[in-house]
Amino acid sequence: MESSQYYQYMDIGLKMKSNFLKFTINIFTISIITFITSMIFISGCSNDGFNHSDFKVEVKGNNLMKMPKKGTVDPAIGINAPEITGISFEKQPIQIRPSGKFTIILFLAHWCQHCRSEVDMLGPWIIDNPISKNLDFISVATSIDNSRPNYPPDIWLNQEDWPVKTIVDDIESSIGKSFGITSFPTWIILDEKGKVYNRFSGSITTKAFVNLTTFLSEENN
Repeated sequence: MESSQYYQYMDIGLKMKSNFLKFTINIFTISIITFITSMIFISGCSNDGFNHSDFKVEVKGNNLMKMPKKGTVDPAIGINAPEITGISFEKQPIQIRPSGKFTIILFLAHWCQHCRSEVDMLGPWIIDNPISKNLDFISVATSIDNSRPNYPPDIWLNQEDWPVKTIVDDIESSIGKSFGITSFPTWIILDEKGKVYNRFSGSITTKAFVNLTTFLSEENN
């Protein structure tokens, strides 16, 4: 092979390598831009316009003492629970106050795996088996934190078709603090006069929930 042909092939080879390198860099750049754009889009969609500062609550009465350790007497039993005025995710007014019947309050945190399991398990059952009209059942979305998983809570509960009316706690978690919440999920039972009937933390099974609502419904008669 003559030297001129050799250098001609070398030049073609170098140009091909250069073009391939440019192509690879362009593809990489496009991929990075696409990824960043997708993350921005997903982030915007996940927030769904949720602005925690829009949600205000009013607490009347004294705060309950913090939840005691399991197996110990709860000093809050029989004490008047604080009365709460707030709104749902849809900005509809919700109150927690004496209603003439037992009230079940379930405190949920969007980042709590046990809460997510509880909603996933109880939601479908409640849809098929509506709560007795002798009882009030309210859930509280509290301890809301945009730096923690499963945020914002409205998207989570909507995706789960959660059928329970839910009051949104404020930025300071005022409702949770007023009821002495220390862990999630937490259940609070109020009697017909708004006094604390029971408080306990942890997930319960569907069977236990049925037993609870049946017992309270009968007590209310």
